[in-house]
Amino acid sequence: MKDLIRRLSTVTFAIVMIFCLYVNASDSLAQSADAGSKDAANAEISSPEESVSIDLGTQSILQQALNSGFVVFVVLLVLILASVSSWAIFGAKWFYLKKLSDENDSFIKSFWDSRSLNDLNGRLSDYPHSPAKEIFKSGYAELVKGSQLKEQCTNPQMAFHAALENLGRSLQKAKRNERHQMEQYLPILAIIASASPFIGLFGTVWGIMNSFENIARTGSASLAAVAPGISEALIATAFGLAAAIPAVIGYNTANSMIRKLVGTLDGFSADFLNIVERYLVTDKKSNAATSNPL
Repeated sequence: MKDLIRRLSTVTFAIVMIFCLYVNASDSLAQSADAGSKDAANAEISSPEESVSIDLGTQSILQQALNSGFVVFVVLLVLILASVSSWAIFGAKWFYLKKLSDENDSFIKSFWDSRSLNDLNGRLSDYPHSPAKEIFKSGYAELVKGSQLKEQCTNPQMAFHAALENLGRSLQKAKRNERHQMEQYLPILAIIASASPFIGLFGTVWGIMNSFENIARTGSASLAAVAPGISEALIATAFGLAAAIPAVIGYNTANSMIRKLVGTLDGFSADFLNIVERYLVTDKKSNAATSNPL
């Protein structure tokens, strides 16, 4: 899981960098192609405010981000890293949970098709990623201990109830462990989803503060004077949403898949416990060796 997230993070970061370079190169080509027309237009401009507005209009989002202040630039960098992490974790969790679901279904089918629990226990290596396999493994080990306890205990009634209670606790513990593994890295998505809009809002507020400082410094309240700061502020907001949206989608998608898997594990645990209890009751009444579920 960690290796998959690391690889997806590298690929996502490379895609973002290639996209940024592509946008920058496209803007450079467009500006060089229109250089003659822009020079002619600039020659007719008599107002410095109009010059500022035209310079702002010719800048791409990437250029405006690079030309922004230090605080806004750090905010944008943090949001880019958060967006890359969101996509990487989202992709890794989807592939990971899809693999768990497929192997889980295969193991449960094999469980119902097996002739005995002992036979299934010998084929656990065929399902390395199945959560149901881990629950079965834990329950089977506790069942073996319960059988040994029943042979050593002089009170069969007490041994019967103790075996069932220990088996139930073992299954519950195994389910909690598997759910904890499936929910790994989800808190990171939750933090990014909730914090990224506020980080972007911080960059927005800082850009607006710079705009008012420009007004106070230049003494002009025209649109050309405040446009650069407002543009930086809107870029920070857009980057915050770009980081939060994939985090929200990834968190909700992974949670839905995990809930489905946990529901399957609950049903499997109940069926496993029912089968063992029926065999133990039969063995308790008949004391026949053929009724041993193992």
